Amino acid sequence: MTVLFEKTTINGLELKNRLVRSATNEEMADKNGFPTDKHFKCYERLANGGVGLIITGLAAVSKDGRVSPGMHCIFSDDSIEKYRELTDHVHKHGAKIAMQIAHGGRQTTQRLIGTKSIAPSPVKDKSSFTVPREMTEDDIERVIEDFAQGARRAKESGFDAIQLHGAHGYLINQFLCPYTNRRVDKWGGSVENRVRFLTEIHKRIRELVGNDYPILIKMNAYDKVKGGLTIEEATIHAQMMEEMGIDGIEVSCGIAEDGLSTIRGDFPIDAIIEDVGMFRKQPVMRFIMKHFGKMIMKPTPFTEQFNLEAAKTIKDKVKIPIFTVGGNINPADMKKLIENGDADYISLCRSLIIEPNFPRLIEEGRTEPSRCIHCNLCLFYLQLGPLRCYRGKRIDSKANDII
Repeated sequence: MTVLFEKTTINGLELKNRLVRSATNEEMADKNGFPTDKHFKCYERLANGGVGLIITGLAAVSKDGRVSPGMHCIFSDDSIEKYRELTDHVHKHGAKIAMQIAHGGRQTTQRLIGTKSIAPSPVKDKSSFTVPREMTEDDIERVIEDFAQGARRAKESGFDAIQLHGAHGYLINQFLCPYTNRRVDKWGGSVENRVRFLTEIHKRIRELVGNDYPILIKMNAYDKVKGGLTIEEATIHAQMMEEMGIDGIEVSCGIAEDGLSTIRGDFPIDAIIEDVGMFRKQPVMRFIMKHFGKMIMKPTPFTEQFNLEAAKTIKDKVKIPIFTVGGNINPADMKKLIENGDADYISLCRSLIIEPNFPRLIEEGRTEPSRCIHCNLCLFYLQLGPLRCYRGKRIDSKANDII
């Protein structure tokens, strides 16, 4: 597995191997969005487990950009000291760490942020049943500055890089995607106009952090909604990202309302009905979900390396490093894709939830795939508590026991 454990460099950042912990919301932050001891332990396990780069769960750059109560937040200088403790802790255990910075845009709720959500256009979010307010010019300029200040804080906190969240239906993706961006001003319409929001964010960040600080991005190759991004347009976006000076691209897919294409695998109906609490007091909806939930939600079956073809397509058009994420579970296949030049880095999510030491085991000769069974309970139970693996077993939300 030597090729997976080569040392590489991204804009001056040396990484000890090609295995990356893809950003995963841990729901472990305190009420201010600052890291807690649970983060310290989580990232210590990842660092000791051998991963070369840890990318944090998404961090909100604005108060109205939060998408969940326990996510990271980076919209205050008061957070710098606490995040510096976190980065020092990770560095002490031999890993590098990047902060993923984001704004939820329309993928949040008024109940959480205390005001109406914002977006490029007032397109209803069918996953939360909310209609956002169309952003004004002042809104746009304010959020661009919020991203830049968030990046500055991340650098001052000791993060080795940042990753812009430009995927999964969050605000940058909403500007890039013609389905969610229906503006007719300079921020919408043509490809160049829809990329302008990202261009201005990157430009302002560079003014604050310099050219020798790695800026990565997570982008969608396709959205799986009518009128959404296609791989053809995403390839153009990637070329524009390279031209503007972004240092690496993680290729993903999907938005919240597109049929849960980012989840892949089982859709745990029983857990959603009985434990999460969405339908406890709605007998009609409980009946509908129990009998027709999978037909309504249309979960996507799990397949290995499900974004690899898109990553290869984009890699053929750019020279900057490409990260492939999604269904990377087999060590032999990971080795092969690097040897073939299909991607430069391999991002792991669920494999590291169940086995934080998966990279070290591979380095020591592990050939068996990840133990993850793609039950997706880890995702749905984030509404009940911090990230953890349930490996196909439900939680009794009242007793807080695994059943």
